[in-house]
Formats: sequence, C-alpha cells, structure tokens
Amino acid sequence: MKKQSLNKEVRIILAVFIISRIIVMYFGIRMDYKAIFQYWQYLDMESLRNNLLPAIWYDHAQPPCFNLFLGIVVKLSGSFAPIVFELLFKLITLVNSLLLLRIMERVTRNAYVPLLLSLLYLLSPATLIFESELFYTTFISMLLLLSIYFLIRFNQNETTLNSLGIFTPLAILCLTRSMYHLLWLLVFIAIILFYYKKSTGFKKLFISSLFAFMLVAGWYAKNYIIFKSFSSSSWIGMNMARNVFHDNEVTDSSRIEAFEPFSKLSVYRPFISGDYEKRYKGLNDRDLLQEMKNDSFINENNIEYIEVSKKYMQASTQYVKSHPAAYLKNVLQSSIIFFTPATRYPLAEEPSRKIKYYDVLYSFNLSHFADGKQQRRIALTISAIPKLLIYITVFFLLFKTSIRNKKIEVFNIVIIWTIAFVFGVSSLLEHYENMRFRYEIEPLFLVLVAQVLGEISKRRVASS
Repeated sequence: MKKQSLNKEVRIILAVFIISRIIVMYFGIRMDYKAIFQYWQYLDMESLRNNLLPAIWYDHAQPPCFNLFLGIVVKLSGSFAPIVFELLFKLITLVNSLLLLRIMERVTRNAYVPLLLSLLYLLSPATLIFESELFYTTFISMLLLLSIYFLIRFNQNETTLNSLGIFTPLAILCLTRSMYHLLWLLVFIAIILFYYKKSTGFKKLFISSLFAFMLVAGWYAKNYIIFKSFSSSSWIGMNMARNVFHDNEVTDSSRIEAFEPFSKLSVYRPFISGDYEKRYKGLNDRDLLQEMKNDSFINENNIEYIEVSKKYMQASTQYVKSHPAAYLKNVLQSSIIFFTPATRYPLAEEPSRKIKYYDVLYSFNLSHFADGKQQRRIALTISAIPKLLIYITVFFLLFKTSIRNKKIEVFNIVIIWTIAFVFGVSSLLEHYENMRFRYEIEPLFLVLVAQVLGEISKRRVASS
C-alpha cells in the first residue's frame, strides 16, 4: 500500500513538472546558450572542444568539474549541444524534486508535507529560471541532496555504497564550486565521523571520507605547485574587493581598488609586475596567456589575474583594518541580500520580468515595482523579511524539538553547518549574489522545514 502511495506522489511530480515547463516555455523562458561563450568561469570554446583535459588541468580560476561537464557535452552532442543542455538542466530539476521527496519521506511521517514541499521547490520562480541558465546552480543543489540522501540511507544500512554516496558528491561539489572550501569539507567529514565513531560502519565512512578529502586536497596542492595558490580558485581577492569597496569608492588611480574587479587586463597593467608569459608559455597558451576568449569576451583565466587578485586581497585587507565600520556595513547589506528573493539575482532579473506577477505572489519580490537604486534597496530589504522570519522560526522550532528529545540527527547537523557556512562566507566575501547562494542550499533548508511541519502536525494530532 505504501509503495502505491509513493508511486502516486512521483506521478504527481512528473505531471506537474511537464505541465509547468510547457507553460514556462510559453512565457519565453528558455536557456541562453551564449553563456558558455560569455561567462567568466568557462574556458574558451576551442579548449572545451579540442583541448579539454590540459585546459582543465591548468585552470587556476575555477575548480575542474563543471568545465569538464561542459566539454564532455559539447564534444558528444556537437551542434545539438543547446538542446542537450536544456534537457539535462530540466532533468536535474526533476531529480532534485524527487530526491527531496524521498529524503523528506524518511525524515517525517506526515503523509502530505513531502509532496507539498517538493512541489514548492519544483514550481519556485527561481527554479524555473535557474534551470534555464547554463550555470551550476541547480547542479550544486543536486550534489548536496545526494549526499544527504545517502547519509540518511547509511543511518539505516551501513553499506560501502551508501558511504561512498555521502562523500563522493561532496568531493565533486568542492571541485565544482570554490565556495565549498576544503575547510567546509573537513568539518563536514569531522561531524559525520564523530557521530559514527562507535558504529560498525565507521571504517567505511573513514575510508570514503579520506578518498574525498584527498581528491580535493590534491587539486589544491596541484594549484599551489603550479600557481602558488592553495585554493580551487585564484579569484578570492577580486570577489572580496567587490564587497569591501561596494559603496566605498576609491578615486586614486594609482591604487588597484580604484578599478572594478574583473576588469580587462589592460586596466591592470600598471599593477602587474611578474613576467608571466615567459614563465607559463607552452603550458596552455590559449587560456593562460590570451587576454580575450572566444574573440570578444574577457579571459578571466589569464595567468596574470592571479597577481591582480592577490593585490585586490591586500588592498581589501588594509581597507578592512582601517575602515572596519564601512566593511561591516557592507557585510550587513550582504546578509540581508542573502534572504532576498533569488529571482533578484542580476542574471535572473530579465526572465523574472516575464513571470513578474507570479514572482511577486510566490517570492514576495517587491523590487519589480521599484525605480532607482534607493527604491530597490528598500524593496529588497522588505522582500527579505518573510524569508528571514521563516528561517528564524524553523531553526528555533528545530532546536526546541532537539532539546526536548535530547537528540539531533547527524543530517540536521551537517545541513545547519552548510547553511551557516554559505551564509557566513557569502556575506563576508560576496556582494549581490548571495540570494543565489541561498537558493543553492534552499532544498536542504526544506528538509528542516519538513521535520518542523511534521512535528507540529504530530503534536496537534496527539493533543486532539
């Protein structure tokens, strides 16, 4: 009987998915394939097609996995790549929705909450838009959900497959998005190993986690050996400068912070001292030495951006020390932006206008009615209030339940750690993309919501 019920819920999700995506196409929200040529994070198309593995190996700007994914699809699908990418990204959304359903069915006994929250995610304006962007946003969500899914399965069946299922997606995640630092992975691993330290499955977890950790640490080590940068991305200085110097304009052109981060290399010539072309010539000239890629777009993978980023980091650090209040003001702004509707993400603004009233109703995105910078700030601040209150309420009720039960599940601990890490790092280092970072981890938050709603339902039944 239970199996029949689950199949019915899956059929509902499939039906809603198909119908909603047909409607979205009617509103003109489609994947823009030009992103593969334009986005800073992606290698030159010629490298993706004909020099994929060497280009990825010598890419200091981004972790390797997503460019590897792009290159494989481009190579295999050829001229059909735009259609293949659109189908694959819609499939990722469907997988995420089904993973959410299965996870929530295991963490709450409520008959309706898993399906309702899965549909809530499936029909979110942000989901509709981000699955139509050739970027790794929904892919990140899938990797996080896979790890939590196998962690819950391991709690019930301590097999090697489930152990690998926990940590392999985490390794891929760290090698896809630099936000998920080696430190985040290390704490994630430490939490799980500590929780299962007396379990018969501890050895399996230890070996699987060691494999994941060494894989990511190996990439960091490779970058340090070749580029003297122990990270998966050399852009951290430029990212931080965008937050530090936002609203703190510097006009002295003799200082690098007077220029917008991620500008053309010609802007930074007075600040670049190393003879990089001589040192790196012959390794991967197309991606490391050319100023432009795909003929007309800035090549942010150029080797000289390493020094540019380091100098932005030095300037940012000095400014934070001398103007801590100004920096903290920007951190506060970024913290608020974290809770704003994800459809306010700059690259989502145009497609969100195509479903403007649905976005306002669903996401409370009041910025659709704002004109000018000051009005948008006010609208965004007001729009952030509902999501902020929901987060506070869910965390309060979850902790209250954990104290009452004198127990907190390990999957809840790592979910909370991930949410706290992403919130903290994005607030400190990023500006005006934080709502997208929150959207990536929103499915994990929905897992917490499901438990809270299930507990409320159970207590109401018990008291009636």
